[in-house]
Amino acid sequence: MNAKVAAVGIFVIVGFLGTRVVIFMQEADQQINKQAYEDGFYQMPDNGGEEQEYIPVELEGLPPSLQPSLDVIMGKDAESFKAWLKQYRPYIKEPKLSEIELDYVVKAGRINPPEAQKVFSEIAERNGPDSPLRERIDILSKTYQ
Repeated sequence: MNAKVAAVGIFVIVGFLGTRVVIFMQEADQQINKQAYEDGFYQMPDNGGEEQEYIPVELEGLPPSLQPSLDVIMGKDAESFKAWLKQYRPYIKEPKLSEIELDYVVKAGRINPPEAQKVFSEIAERNGPDSPLRERIDILSKTYQ
């Protein structure tokens, strides 16, 4: 009888702890999503009162198999983002490559402005006046050139 009571007690405790872990993970995920939203996926620098906004468009060039890892890396720091770009850059085509690199520029600009300016100038050279990213490049040029 005592063994049965102990077994039931253990199952109750394990079930309670397992439930708490699941709830904790969900809350952590919600916090990460909230932080990403507050930081702004396409957060633009202050334009001195000008009301310019970049509205993202869906660009081609990213293999569908890389989308989940891109979604994860967007929530990480600039160094992790840079490592991801280095690893997967050969598989990403323009104009999506430039769009992702612009996201990196915004992220890196907060901690390493010279690196952000270097990458930005490379992106600006690759994308001509008819690029679908021209509007965003023009907005960011005020900060990163």
